[in-house]
Amino acid sequence: MKISLDIEIYLNKKNYSIPDVVNDYLFFSKFINEIAGQSSWYLTGSSKKEALEKKFIENDNINKDIEHKFVDRLTKSSPIYGSAIWNGDKNRIQISNYLARSFDNYDVSLSMKLENKQNLQYKIKKLILNLMENYIKVEKILIHTNKYHLNEKNVFPDRLPVGWMLYLNKKITQQQVPMAAELIDIENKKNSGTLIISTDHVFDGSDKDDIKKANEIEIQLTALGLLPLYSEIYS
Repeated sequence: MKISLDIEIYLNKKNYSIPDVVNDYLFFSKFINEIAGQSSWYLTGSSKKEALEKKFIENDNINKDIEHKFVDRLTKSSPIYGSAIWNGDKNRIQISNYLARSFDNYDVSLSMKLENKQNLQYKIKKLILNLMENYIKVEKILIHTNKYHLNEKNVFPDRLPVGWMLYLNKKITQQQVPMAAELIDIENKKNSGTLIISTDHVFDGSDKDDIKKANEIEIQLTALGLLPLYSEIYS
């Protein structure tokens, strides 16, 4: 059975440059490749035919000719970066800073359609932990499936949804949120916080029991003053 998976990663990067944007697209394309087995990525275009002529990344390598076109596009909009690449089908990576209060604040959005395989939860958890250990400082991470957030299944529209997994840059204990399936303490040179996992299986954002569990955690975190407002993402 296929599911839709959405991962939103909020970053704060000082002096973010166009080469940084390109490198992040390469990094996050590899990230999705590990999850969904995707290897080809294209720039967007005015039509599908035009976009499929702009193969940007193939087998973890950047096409230099297409990179020059992409850099030209980013240069024209600098310091505002709102761009995306896709796999020619349902999978998409978008990096933007135009919705944030500061150009140093970035939102990386990963969307994909993939098979719900037995080891999916383990694989995603491993990749997220590796991301926070070895790659970059993260403000918040949201992970949900089957449009849990888009379909407004979360409790508080002005606060971050818990969904399947939620990383907050603050320490939270199992005693505070006993209904969560797992809490992973993150403490390394880049990040300090907690990864909250709502279920011990692949979360289904359209399943009433999984929705109920995520909602319970959202209510508990809010009661404790721990679930941020959207306006507090980068604080």
